[in-house]
Amino acid sequence: MDPTLYNAAMRGNIGDGYFLLADHLRRDEEKGYQVTPKGNTILHVAALYRHSHFVGEVLKITPALLCCQNKKNETALHIAANEGHTEVVHALLACVEDHNIKKKLMRMTDASGDTALHKAVRSQHLDVVKLLVKEDPEFEFPANHAQETPLYLAAESGFHYAMINILESCKKPTYAAGPSNRTPLHAAVIQEHKDCVRALWQWNKPLCEEPDLWGWNSLHYAVKLGLEDIVSDMLGWKKSLVYLPAGSENDWTTAIHIAASEGDVNMINELLNHSPDCWEMLNSNSQNALHVAILNNQEKVVRSLLTFEKWESLVDEPDIDGNTPLHLVAASGNHVPELINHPRAKKMSFNKEKQTPLDIALFCTATTKKEKLVADLCSIGRFGQRDFEVKRKFKYIPNPKDETGTGGKMQQREDDHDKTNKADQTEVENIMKATQIHLVVATLIMTVTFTAGFTLPGGFDSDPNSPNKGMAILLRRTAFCAFVVTDAIAFTSSAIAVFTYFAMGASVISATELTVVDRLYKIATLLQLVAMSAVVIAFITGMYATLAHSVGLAVSICIIGCISFIMYVCVTAVLGS
Repeated sequence: MDPTLYNAAMRGNIGDGYFLLADHLRRDEEKGYQVTPKGNTILHVAALYRHSHFVGEVLKITPALLCCQNKKNETALHIAANEGHTEVVHALLACVEDHNIKKKLMRMTDASGDTALHKAVRSQHLDVVKLLVKEDPEFEFPANHAQETPLYLAAESGFHYAMINILESCKKPTYAAGPSNRTPLHAAVIQEHKDCVRALWQWNKPLCEEPDLWGWNSLHYAVKLGLEDIVSDMLGWKKSLVYLPAGSENDWTTAIHIAASEGDVNMINELLNHSPDCWEMLNSNSQNALHVAILNNQEKVVRSLLTFEKWESLVDEPDIDGNTPLHLVAASGNHVPELINHPRAKKMSFNKEKQTPLDIALFCTATTKKEKLVADLCSIGRFGQRDFEVKRKFKYIPNPKDETGTGGKMQQREDDHDKTNKADQTEVENIMKATQIHLVVATLIMTVTFTAGFTLPGGFDSDPNSPNKGMAILLRRTAFCAFVVTDAIAFTSSAIAVFTYFAMGASVISATELTVVDRLYKIATLLQLVAMSAVVIAFITGMYATLAHSVGLAVSICIIGCISFIMYVCVTAVLGS
């Protein structure tokens, strides 16, 4: 675009002694309209910089610019609406006398399928929203390419006043088939915009029955997020909503299951207040709310459901695999005494694999409170059809002939203790064997670094007349200083490693736990790695200091010395794979 024309649009300059807008526009109309790199005409630029008077003058001269689109298919109205320039929007619409052309302009979409109203709502410009809706109340304002309607955008962003204006002014606002098939009510609930939820609820109550792509309606999301007042309003309008499934045909749940999985006792009580029988609801796996609460480790919900006798049948109800809630507790390895000691939990119960809760607990790999769980299940007194087989495999099941009821359990504990001690002893022996090799290496590094400290590269100044007599000749060279520092690091690390190995020996003698010996071994090993690395660096820097006058040879020595690090990395990678 011509700089003079662009600057005029940017500043809103219609004309002066040196510039006449009309001349430039007529010339453009004859030769083709000039545009910026984004495809913006002079009208787009004026709309962007909020020059409503300039916009009016441009349209008087060249009205054809009104519907011109840039490279994103945006008109000047799109840009003005997006920026919230109400005066420009009004000027653009006021210049059009033909109502059909005005409607065409307002209904034009950009490359994303957005109308000007989409832009205004997304950018939250209320005055522009009011103006656009008032000018074309007959238009439904359908969804863009992302399935977003202006109403959906307002609900999702919590733009309450814009949403109210659309609902009150538009005669047929589009509300269905949003992103993921969600309605504006879905969006408002998920984002927890309660004022928008109530407005949509009052406008169209059946919206709460509409499922999204995953089969969840607005009530299900309200339950999941703990919006008790919203749930109360919905169930007050239609109690049967609580029975609607959430999910697919083969994998679905219900509102009370959702509340149980979230551990929301208050929400469960809210649902039961409206529909006292909804506790009987089962999900696609034939699980009740107690099953789901246990699967999600919601002990607070479990205790709440077990408080009242009217819901006690939940305790021994089997799911699709025949598992009662007690079976699921046993599988989790958790200890829930309120359920274990419940009278209905003491009856014999088998799942479809012919397993009792105790059978499952015995083979459970989870370690959380497992011992207490097994003990309490044993205390119930009946083990199931697999009692004989289990006793052959697990000695800690009490012997029915053992009057104390503890002999078998004590025997198992003793056997387990012996096995643990033997395993620990073997591990300590393996560590101490490795320690002997490491100790030799540490001692060797100490000896070498000690010797290098008194036979420095380059030697000492032996001139009797020199003020630096007895000092290292290469003292002022950086490589020499690096040699001295790394040599000291290697010596110190090896010395500490040797002391650590002595501590390990003392720990073994005093029968200290394996964890202590293992920790000391890892510390010593790390120190050994530091010492060996420092020795390599000391060698490289020492050689470089003495061969500084032969750069090629010095660099070659440094490269050869670094091969040790590369080999260590390669060996570690091979062992790791």
